[in-house]
Amino acid sequence: MVDTPATTTTTSTTSSNGSNAKKYEGDGLVFRAKLIGMEDLSIDRDEKICLDSMFKLKAVVRARGEHKQRVQLNLTMSAVKVYDEATKAQIASHEIERISFVVIDPRDTRAFGYIYNTTDDRHQFWAIKTERAAAVTVLALKELFELAFEQFTNTEKAKQVNQTTVPSSPTPSAPVTSPVQTPPVQAPPPQQQTSPVSTQQPDMFAFPAAAVAAPPPPTSTVTPAPETTTASLIDGDIWGDNPSSVTQAKQPSSDDIFGFGDTSTTVTHPPQQQQAAPAMDPLADLFSSVPSTTQPQIPTGASNPLFGVFSTNTPTSTPPPVNPYNNFYSQPPQQNIFNPTPMTFNQAQPMAFTPMPPQQQQQPQANLLNPNPISPVAPPTVTSPFAGLDIFGGLPSSSTTTAKTTRDAFFPTQSTAKTIQQMQMEKQPKRKMKNFIILLLFISSFQFSISNQKQNYYDQRQLKAIIEILKIKLAYEFDELTSTNSDIEHHNDNHKQLENYETEVDPNDHVDIELWNKLNEKDMKKMPVIDDYSDEIVAIKWLKWYIRIAVRHHQVGAFLNWNYVTNITKENQAAMTTQNLIRSPFSRLVLPIAKKFNEHMKYSKDDDLKRIFDRLASGTVSNNNDDVKKSSELHAQMEDIYSTTKVCELNDNKKCYTFSPYIERLMQIEKDYDRLLWAWKGWHDGCGNKIRSVYLPYIDLLNKNSKENGYHDLAERWIEDYEMGNVTEFEGTIDQILKDIMPLYEQLHAYVRGRLCSKYQNRFDCNGPIPAHILGNMWAQTWHDRLDDVIPYPDTPLVNITDVLIKKQFSIDQMYTTAESFFTSIGLYPMTPKFWARSMFRKPTDRDVVCHASASDMGYHDDYRVKICTEINDDYFYTIHHEMGHVEYYMAYSENQPYVYRGGANSGFHEAIGDTIGMFAISPAHLIKLGFLQEEAVNSHYEINFLLRLALQKVAFLPFSYVMDKYRFLLFRNEIHREHELNSKWWALRIQHGGIMPAAPRNDEINFDAGAKYHIPSNVPYLRYFIAHILQFQFYRAMCRLQGVTKRLHMCDIYGNKDVGEKFKEMLSMGCSKSWSEILESLTGENKLESKAMLDYFQPLYNWLKMENLARGYPVGWI
Repeated sequence: MVDTPATTTTTSTTSSNGSNAKKYEGDGLVFRAKLIGMEDLSIDRDEKICLDSMFKLKAVVRARGEHKQRVQLNLTMSAVKVYDEATKAQIASHEIERISFVVIDPRDTRAFGYIYNTTDDRHQFWAIKTERAAAVTVLALKELFELAFEQFTNTEKAKQVNQTTVPSSPTPSAPVTSPVQTPPVQAPPPQQQTSPVSTQQPDMFAFPAAAVAAPPPPTSTVTPAPETTTASLIDGDIWGDNPSSVTQAKQPSSDDIFGFGDTSTTVTHPPQQQQAAPAMDPLADLFSSVPSTTQPQIPTGASNPLFGVFSTNTPTSTPPPVNPYNNFYSQPPQQNIFNPTPMTFNQAQPMAFTPMPPQQQQQPQANLLNPNPISPVAPPTVTSPFAGLDIFGGLPSSSTTTAKTTRDAFFPTQSTAKTIQQMQMEKQPKRKMKNFIILLLFISSFQFSISNQKQNYYDQRQLKAIIEILKIKLAYEFDELTSTNSDIEHHNDNHKQLENYETEVDPNDHVDIELWNKLNEKDMKKMPVIDDYSDEIVAIKWLKWYIRIAVRHHQVGAFLNWNYVTNITKENQAAMTTQNLIRSPFSRLVLPIAKKFNEHMKYSKDDDLKRIFDRLASGTVSNNNDDVKKSSELHAQMEDIYSTTKVCELNDNKKCYTFSPYIERLMQIEKDYDRLLWAWKGWHDGCGNKIRSVYLPYIDLLNKNSKENGYHDLAERWIEDYEMGNVTEFEGTIDQILKDIMPLYEQLHAYVRGRLCSKYQNRFDCNGPIPAHILGNMWAQTWHDRLDDVIPYPDTPLVNITDVLIKKQFSIDQMYTTAESFFTSIGLYPMTPKFWARSMFRKPTDRDVVCHASASDMGYHDDYRVKICTEINDDYFYTIHHEMGHVEYYMAYSENQPYVYRGGANSGFHEAIGDTIGMFAISPAHLIKLGFLQEEAVNSHYEINFLLRLALQKVAFLPFSYVMDKYRFLLFRNEIHREHELNSKWWALRIQHGGIMPAAPRNDEINFDAGAKYHIPSNVPYLRYFIAHILQFQFYRAMCRLQGVTKRLHMCDIYGNKDVGEKFKEMLSMGCSKSWSEILESLTGENKLESKAMLDYFQPLYNWLKMENLARGYPVGWI
């Protein structure tokens, strides 16, 4: 058989693209990913609809707490195949000719989706989250489409030629086989030879127009076959703005920087009317390029037969079309940069392979580049699978919605508001770039730059994606990202990162204090008449009246308190004091009535009434307005002292530091003995001494009030809240738990003291207590920040979460969303819009605040908040889990319980929830799952190191938390002489129960070192934290058992286990509707507080410590 030009074309094209096509044969390119979800759409191509679906699918997954299915994407020449990563079972096989649209999530560089048109005319949107930047997969997908269409076109041409020469024996194209290449996508080798007859190559981000329904072409006569001319990118015309650059033979182009093969463009002309078409540049849409000024040719002929996926037109002999709109053009249509090869308005459709029509007509999109259409009648909208696709962030959506203020706001399936995912992504930090950014790319000594572009916005992740793609496509390592005259403004990470969120939440959607107080004043006069305190109907009626007023007082009080702690001013302090005075008459009215009801309801058969009135009857109320005002003022004064105290350098009184973040961080990382001593002494002298004179009269008022309400002292009042028996029973339980833990603590103390004694030789007694300032914490309550000095096996270091967060360039917001993802993965709640808009995540620079971490239930329209002066380190990563745990508890019982049951089973429960999740979040098993840690790195040495670190945090804390309230109970009971042992008693207890001594000599007459701890001036009971540390191990062990783990509990991970999460959620949802022992039993099967769970967890460490201390000769004990 004699070779014809067409035959030569097929051979040449196959040869030139063979290396690219080979990697898609067999199993094809393989990408690891997660399946976000699928949804049927009403249309087969629309960017906004796809993005809306993407956001909704993400939000639904988060709201349900589902764990995304891990999948494997195989890009082959025939189909995109989706496999379950674990079972290797095929989930789907999507023929490439049925994929009609591809979109990347503009706010998540790892997420993309595509529309697959099924055989039954459904348009399925598949949302995928890739392991790496989604652009890598999308580029490979685009290259696959190009190759497949080229293969199809060449095959069809070969058939036509063969039918002309030898009709009876058409020659099929020879199959090509080669080993499968794996990702990442590598740049193909330079093109040495390409066909003189080829289809136009699409640009990097936008396929040319796909076929759309249009009027049929007019009848025409056959004309001679057109000649072809090839336009190449030469002379550095990287933007394709050189229409005069035309060659007759294809040459390898140095501008094929992204390895898409031939970047030359073949243009078809009628005889004797040859014109050069604009060259297509692979970077044409990379940085939102300006529209081309070159008037493009209007091609004619058959459109893409593969369902509009590939939009390059096959040249035909059809003459220019007649204008179907019966008007005349003053100039040819302007080029659409998102669709560089415009279709004619009357392009013919092939009889076969007709695109499946959408179920509803897509609305025409405004052309920002050509707002005034030439034709009075707008042409039909033409898109392609990649039309308008920006792989570095996508096109911003112009749609706006308003977030609801009800619980619907965080149940995306029930709300039309912006999804949680949308609002979380919108708060990512931006980098504003003026005059754009200059990328210096050196390719075989060829240098080009991208400059003088319009103002653009890219966040840090998007810029990283750019570099990653350029590395992959160019195989070039970038050492420098240079900006010239760019005036890059780095937005301060501590300010305004949640601006978008804040605009979505109505700033006026909060309590109206004046109105609420007026309503309460009015309702107080409407209290139901009580004829019989044993009448349950009367009791219920009274409860409804009480709740209506109490809820408003709670909302106003929470609002004013938040205002004060996040902006310490005299005005905010006065507002709190005033509100306390307003509330006092209500408290004085209802407490005696509640006590009377409680006396009569003890005999009721209604368990709820009995429990409600038992809770309402507890507490205190002051009958003296002066006392109320005074105690409120003293409390605010102490918080002001704590928040504003600064420590100054010894030789420079003008160089002073607040506790957070400087002094706190210094205590964690500084190793110099004397520098630590300076910080410790400066804080205790500056803060504790000032608080001393305020704290003593303050607790006198509280003690007086407690006695007036029938309590022996304030200690008895606090103990009542735990519901763990009377004072003697409660203290006996706590004493016994500490006694159980003490053997483990003593071994830990001996080991740490011995190691630190070697570091700080001759600084303290190696057989006595440890000085408080050298343990990595201002109060020596936790010691884990000194792990580097005491680590058992330094050759097997633990993964440093702080380093990981910094290396992965976590933002503060990402730390919160990461914590949230753990809660939602087990079926708990996502945070509400108001949480993101109104929480204080960073320390403001324009005002004084209380930096101590806390969570608040505002009691109003799903308004939950946290207050944390967050920094990017492991401590705050853990603290975020802890405080978010409070919020989860708030949401669980607020959804399921009436107001009177909205509280923790006891205060220890509240503190334990977040800590439990935090323990799972840092477990080696979970870190392996996250990719933070290699599985082979976890051996017996690693496990001992890990257990020691956690013990330095959890076990070391117990004696401190015990002493915090032990000391105050003695004060409340007047068992401490205030002038002679106010400070020395504090240290006597610290030495007795924890082996910790003051860092410097102290003076009973002026020092008050206990007051340098936040919870003392803030008057927060502290045994709740002791109880929480025991409960969290009981919760943890029970949840591991549900997971099927009974040994090596530290290797347990429940992430994504909704069965475990559901059981946990059931417990949280009970609030305080039952006794804490019943609620504990619902999860653990245990009805009492016990230390065994903690001891079981640390048993391997305890065994190791005993042997290690014996081997090193470290004495155990300190007195």
